[in-house]
Amino acid sequence: MNQEKPGMQQNMGGGFVSDVILKIRLVMKLIQDDRIDIWIKAIPVFSLIYLVVPIDLLIGPIDDAIVLYIGMDLFISLCPQDIVKGYLANLKGQSESSVNEEVVDVEFKEKE
Repeated sequence: MNQEKPGMQQNMGGGFVSDVILKIRLVMKLIQDDRIDIWIKAIPVFSLIYLVVPIDLLIGPIDDAIVLYIGMDLFISLCPQDIVKGYLANLKGQSESSVNEEVVDVEFKEKE
């Protein structure tokens, strides 16, 4: 019912600004990773190029912010999600094993 992107929609109590900072840090980590395809890495680069180009879709910095945010979101969603989850866990201070761990709650009964 509630479909979320892994780790990005779960607000850890920080709000919008901390989510944007987390995304920027995540994008920087993913760009440096050799396992990510070079064509996928072009998405944030093209977003930054749009920032420099004097042609705007809207007047003011609103369109620049929207393009950068959508570019980061698209880049993160196209990267392999196991790599994204690993970096997210690292950036949030969690161990990667605790993110991938499944908890099974069972009750044991003694044989009589």
